[in-house]
Amino acid sequence: MLGQICRFTVVGILNTVIDFGIFNILISLSGMKSGLFLLLINMAAVTTAIINSFILNRVWTFKSSEPAYGIQFPKFILVSLTGMLVNTATVGLFALLSPAPDASYLMLNAAKLVAAVLSASWNFMFYRYWVFKKDSAESEHRSYQPSLTSIIIPAYNEATRLPQRLHNLASTLPSRFPIEIIVVDDGSNDSTREKAQAFCAKHPQVSCLSHPRNQGKGKAVRTGIQAAKGEFLIFCDADDTFTPQHIEALRNQLQAGSKIAIACRHSYGSQRMEGESRQRRLLGRAFNLLVQALLLPGIKDSQCGLKGFHCQAAQDIFSRQRLNRFAFDVEVLVLARALQYEIAELPVKATDCAGSRVNPLLAPAQMLLDLFSIKARLFFNLYALPGGNQAMQQCAFVLAAFTAALGLRLPWLWEIPRFIDELKEVRLSYLIYAGQLLPLHNAAWDIGAMHNYIMAGFFKILGPSIYVPRLYVAVTAALTVPLIYYLGSRLFGRRTGLLAAALLLFNGMHILVTHMAWSNCTTPFFFTLALIATIKAEEKKSGPWLVLAALAWAAALQTHSSVIVYLLATAFYLLRPSFRQQVKISPRWYFAAALALLAGYANMIYFNIISRGGSLRWLSHKSYTLEQDPGISSYILNCYNMAVQLLRTLSSTYSHHDHLLQYLVHPFFSLSLLLLLTGLIVAWKQKKVLPLCCIAAAFLIIPNLNERYGFFLNTRYIMPVFICALLLMSAGAVHLYDCMHSLVRSQRGIRALAIATAAMLVCLQFVPYYNYCRSKEVTNESNRLALNVIAQTEQLSSGDDYLVLLDQGLSLENDPLPYLLGFKQRAYLKTSIPGNFKSDDEVNSWLTSLGQDSSQYIAVLTADSYSKVKTLIQPGRADSFACMITFPRPADRERKIYVVELKTGKQTKRPGPTQDLIR
Repeated sequence: MLGQICRFTVVGILNTVIDFGIFNILISLSGMKSGLFLLLINMAAVTTAIINSFILNRVWTFKSSEPAYGIQFPKFILVSLTGMLVNTATVGLFALLSPAPDASYLMLNAAKLVAAVLSASWNFMFYRYWVFKKDSAESEHRSYQPSLTSIIIPAYNEATRLPQRLHNLASTLPSRFPIEIIVVDDGSNDSTREKAQAFCAKHPQVSCLSHPRNQGKGKAVRTGIQAAKGEFLIFCDADDTFTPQHIEALRNQLQAGSKIAIACRHSYGSQRMEGESRQRRLLGRAFNLLVQALLLPGIKDSQCGLKGFHCQAAQDIFSRQRLNRFAFDVEVLVLARALQYEIAELPVKATDCAGSRVNPLLAPAQMLLDLFSIKARLFFNLYALPGGNQAMQQCAFVLAAFTAALGLRLPWLWEIPRFIDELKEVRLSYLIYAGQLLPLHNAAWDIGAMHNYIMAGFFKILGPSIYVPRLYVAVTAALTVPLIYYLGSRLFGRRTGLLAAALLLFNGMHILVTHMAWSNCTTPFFFTLALIATIKAEEKKSGPWLVLAALAWAAALQTHSSVIVYLLATAFYLLRPSFRQQVKISPRWYFAAALALLAGYANMIYFNIISRGGSLRWLSHKSYTLEQDPGISSYILNCYNMAVQLLRTLSSTYSHHDHLLQYLVHPFFSLSLLLLLTGLIVAWKQKKVLPLCCIAAAFLIIPNLNERYGFFLNTRYIMPVFICALLLMSAGAVHLYDCMHSLVRSQRGIRALAIATAAMLVCLQFVPYYNYCRSKEVTNESNRLALNVIAQTEQLSSGDDYLVLLDQGLSLENDPLPYLLGFKQRAYLKTSIPGNFKSDDEVNSWLTSLGQDSSQYIAVLTADSYSKVKTLIQPGRADSFACMITFPRPADRERKIYVVELKTGKQTKRPGPTQDLIR
């Protein structure tokens, strides 16, 4: 492995030179140092390095002889693309979080270096153990003697007990069946080896092998197995715990057709063996329970020292077995199960023998470490099991999907859309973080406070920052992508899951909705979790999963009150007689699930009790969104608007029209409608009715209550419907493909065409989102204006003792500056500029009238107020920022905001730059 690391390092250095060289050349040629173009430049550099990496790692580092364009090449592409996403996400995160608009070459390359280390570590592990892995388990078929039984006895310092053991076996078993006995001396420091060799000289069916030093029971057994010539291989201890009759019974089980047979010591009531000490019994039971929980459910006695194997099973298992100490028994049985061998358990009555050398303190700790080592080896498929490791591949896919989704959601995250009343929720989270408030509900009284407490926790870990809330929501949005893959796979198959994940990955509406730090922008994530838990409860017919589903629904309900619609639909689904007959879950589990739901939503229940329906009274004030004139006509109109908005979201249709026919002109809109209708039929025929119940409940209830349907800001209200509809649309697409596939003769051609078409359509839906954000990039939706103002107040300040004066005439939507200053823990005061100041005394008199004592004053002013005080500003102590607000409606003129330091008589005049910063 050391040689591979050295060669991989050389290749990595060369790749790094190529990567960094192209990266810096393209930066120099293009002049791009930030934003999306920096990510594209980075991807081009990494792609070139990946091509070089494949060639050199294949022919030199790992010296693979497997055909390059078989399964090896797709594996390499998958691992390398994931590494590239890790690399690009690291650089992109730096570019987006960098406080400077144009980072220096040094800082860019520092970020690039960190990204290279992370992606190189990822690539080496997966190249070595998955892509270019040599199957160490492959070996020539070993010949064996039919009906011969090989008995392997590992021995370490067994000079006292071994001779009697050998005598009993050699005098009893040969008359019943042909045997060979192999003693493996594991580096004993007494006369074990000499006594074993002396016995071998008198009995030709007995042989002795020796290790020069002690290596462990597992190594000794493996040595004996490799040397054995029998058809049936049995290993047992050097003491008399297991009699010749036990060995004969095990051999008969193998001869009857079992590939693996093990003894099971459970024959003396509460004791495993006659004469066993209480301490050893308790340690054994505790260890076995842990083994069953982690690795071997159902195996009652994994550590029994009597086990037998057919020679073919032994060859498959022990060629992969690696552990040398006492936990090797567990490893052997884990490999047997992984290789799909059935394990026969034979109950035996055994007697404990004195002289055990197992340390009661150190051995359990070592065996515990070995258990986790086995778990890790299974996860990374270090045992070279046929078919690879599904768990590792799934984790790699989840990581790749999450990284790609997060990478697509980071650009413009803090700029588009503008800060709106999400800042009220952010401020509430900050108050929780500061210990000033412990609310039961959100800033909106109909929503739970879970979201705020989660953000407060992140503030505690990462520090208060305006960047954290939206980043948290973006992470939940990215996690929803692999979750919908899993949900779609469980409901309609893997292809549907993959298509649904790809559609959600590039869906521009979902990206925009999850660009805001509202609580209900995390609803899709928790709603998908709740659906998965519900489906798992149905599949496993499990009461505990039903309780977990109830907790997940409570979490989703905490994020927005509209989730109660989907909760009612799910309750109807779970309480159907046909469902209860199918799963046969005990009523007590339904009762426990109801209690879990109430416990998860207890804060809001308690709040509404003490406030006498505070949530309902709060909703009554939301006249801007609630239907004010309910009736049949309004319901039909709202249903129409909701359906149109849902299809706009599914198809990423940004343009607004007055009539449905105008929407149908858009190809993606019409295609989404066709696929959704097909998916509804497919789900009904396959009896996958849970998504249907959620959609039906939404269209039956929500249009009666809500009349507000519009662009993406309001789309968050129907995001759960969008998740269900996306699943059905994907199922419809797969069904149509299957129909076409069965009609066309050239099946390979139609498959390639379908994959290429699907990939193109999925990626194209990202284009409207990209164009929308590019069109708003110049105006910045006022966010960059607010962030630049805050950054400039920091730059102008000379210490901590300064006061920020906010002009009351400032017209930034939702007034974000107080929230942003609060995160910076800076004192501020809203005031108005009384008039033109003619002297420092007038300025000092005005500042004194504010009732604030500070050594420095920084004012954020409108253009009119700036004109009143500009003569009192020190040269170089002012800056200005401008933008044209276009949302929710275009402004008629550009707005300009000034950030200045006021010159007062309290301060000594500091020299400023020779050039004024006003631009």
